[in-house]
Amino acid sequence: MIIFDLIFGFLMVCAGRNLFWLCVGIVGFLVGMQCSTALGFFNSWMALFAALAFGTLGAWLAVSFEWLMIVLGVGFLGGGYLLMDVFSSTVGQDPYSWLIFVVGGIIGMCLMVITFDLALILISSLLGATLIVNAFHGSEGLRETMFIVCMVMGIVVQYSTKGDVSSTTDSGKESA
Repeated sequence: MIIFDLIFGFLMVCAGRNLFWLCVGIVGFLVGMQCSTALGFFNSWMALFAALAFGTLGAWLAVSFEWLMIVLGVGFLGGGYLLMDVFSSTVGQDPYSWLIFVVGGIIGMCLMVITFDLALILISSLLGATLIVNAFHGSEGLRETMFIVCMVMGIVVQYSTKGDVSSTTDSGKESA
């Protein structure tokens, strides 16, 4: 799982906004992996299959229903995953820990609706940084520093490429 965390984290940090369908697919994969474990699929192949199925479905839905899947897939599922990671010590011990996911999802969805581009950049950078940091073991201070550096790098990279994507799309519309 460490290799998935590193690859997915890097992709989300660098291109979460530009490759939104991949971002939704990665979030689907992560949620699928957690769901399969929660449902008792401790066999790594079954968990991987369920995660791949969720990820593929998420990516396909993102391409087919762009706005809806970005708000639900990245906003709700991404926000829920982030809040579950923040409160990871209480998840699994409390029978109502699923409420943490729902609250994070609602916050993420609201962010996506209100500030679409900025929220997509922030959530994908946060998710990517979380995945990268979770792949490494070390002191808490090192992990926190790595998280901040990865998150800031993701925001800067994605925000700096924001104009390139829209100007390419706009120029394509003008020439048509």
